Amino acid sequence: MGNDGSAVMTDHELNQFIEHVRCQTGINLDASKRYLLESRLGPILQQFTITYSELLKVVSVTNSVENQALISAITTNETYFFRDEHPFNLLKYRLIPDLLGKNESAVVKIASAACSSGQEAYSITMVLKEILFDLAKFRVQIQAFDISDDIIVAASRGEYSKFEVERGLSDEKIRSYFDCNDGRYQVKPELRSIVSFSKQNILKPVGMIAKYNIVFCRNVVNYFGFKDRSLLFDNLADMLLPGGVLVIGATEFIDDKLGRFVKKSDKGSVYYKKVN
Repeated sequence: MGNDGSAVMTDHELNQFIEHVRCQTGINLDASKRYLLESRLGPILQQFTITYSELLKVVSVTNSVENQALISAITTNETYFFRDEHPFNLLKYRLIPDLLGKNESAVVKIASAACSSGQEAYSITMVLKEILFDLAKFRVQIQAFDISDDIIVAASRGEYSKFEVERGLSDEKIRSYFDCNDGRYQVKPELRSIVSFSKQNILKPVGMIAKYNIVFCRNVVNYFGFKDRSLLFDNLADMLLPGGVLVIGATEFIDDKLGRFVKKSDKGSVYYKKVN
């Protein structure tokens, strides 16, 4: 059919896209997600004036613009500032005090994995600002990464709409942490300066050398199959320093059989401490 987004995806093409998405992102789709795939891929067909079969051919080249567009379309998830709240209270009242209580001059290294458009990473910077006051006096490093080039570029700008900042932020926080210009809200330089954004597939952390005290990787694992879940948690454990902490989503859990984390809780917040 035509290249206007109205093309019909065949069952064979559906299965090929499902496998491609799994290999590229770890996201485990099935035939019931046909509508999701068609709705996300339709705009790509229009953008590049191609059919589903032609798209399948060009996305086989990992670095192609079409493949990057596909990855961005599939992995774009809803997020907002201080999503779920509990993990940020955990960071504020338990994890950072525990870390700096042992050594006030310690380097605080935090990762925001699968960071999406950056709200989680910047929420972390706001928590650190509130408890440390002067970020320049502490050695704080936040690394945020995602699989999508487009997302990384957008997140690094730290610019959001009025709707986006009002989701999860009080008026006081907006005034304190953003500069407003022409209806757009820019994260203040002091906060942006301690966050670095980069592209990284957390299922394929080849060359990832940095180690972190704390890793946030929330609302991701539920999209993966069993094998990829095990791989993900192994990779996240490798990213942590000895005794480091992993924070995952409220509906997510780590199987005890993995053996690399011990489950902890604090005032209703669950986290996992690396044991080996």
